[in-house]
Amino acid sequence: MKNKIDSKLGALRQRKRHGLMAHIVVGYPDMATSERILLSLVDGGADMIELQIPFTDPIADGPTILKANLASLEAGTKVADCLEFARRMAPRMGDVPLLFMTYINIPFSYGLEKFCTDSASAGISGLIVPDIPPDEPQEHYHELATAAGLHPVYILSPSSTDERIEVIGKYASGFVYCTARVGITGARESRMAGLKQFTGRVRRHVSVPLALGFGISNAKQVAQVRDIVDVSVVGSKVIDTFNSAPDTHSGLEAVKNFIGGLRD
Repeated sequence: MKNKIDSKLGALRQRKRHGLMAHIVVGYPDMATSERILLSLVDGGADMIELQIPFTDPIADGPTILKANLASLEAGTKVADCLEFARRMAPRMGDVPLLFMTYINIPFSYGLEKFCTDSASAGISGLIVPDIPPDEPQEHYHELATAAGLHPVYILSPSSTDERIEVIGKYASGFVYCTARVGITGARESRMAGLKQFTGRVRRHVSVPLALGFGISNAKQVAQVRDIVDVSVVGSKVIDTFNSAPDTHSGLEAVKNFIGGLRD
């Protein structure tokens, strides 16, 4: 199965260009501004974008994204609003794929098969659902996602065992999202060595491209990882950049410039 994610990653590979994936929470700080942030990310040069469906207990997210989730929920954002957001924005993305990031409670409550087909119909190319394994026998998440034409993107961390990496490798679709929990700042030589060892273990079992997230927030860090992974992921820093600006217009410019500066 191939979709917009494959086309984007193939184009990056052909141009020998490191990819950037950004993350927003749909409905934060409000739906109209979410649209403008998304467009600013594209204008800044983001290659792929995660649209997080807000959830009350986003266990894989830090305080910045947690606060954005809760604010969006308090404003009344529903799953249907996120699907409509994607449907409205996907035609304006050019060659930039959109992915939904969420937690399994949401698609399970919505109806897993319907969630997958509705997401694909809305222009979504992939799903990032950290809390469901690909080999879950009862829910058939992997099969339903791929049948709808979506890449189910799986997550690995430095603590993942070789056995678990091998399982993910068998199911890997689109790309695999690796988390940099060992960090990439401070005493970076030893920490970078740890990341290289981790991604080396992953590549022994995984044939699709690798993305790396959790803690990447500047061009220096992107430069440090560009030779070991295919895509760098920025999430909290996008929201922090917007929030730190004195007004919406300045925030949108800051987000655009932040993304544009990550490859400098």
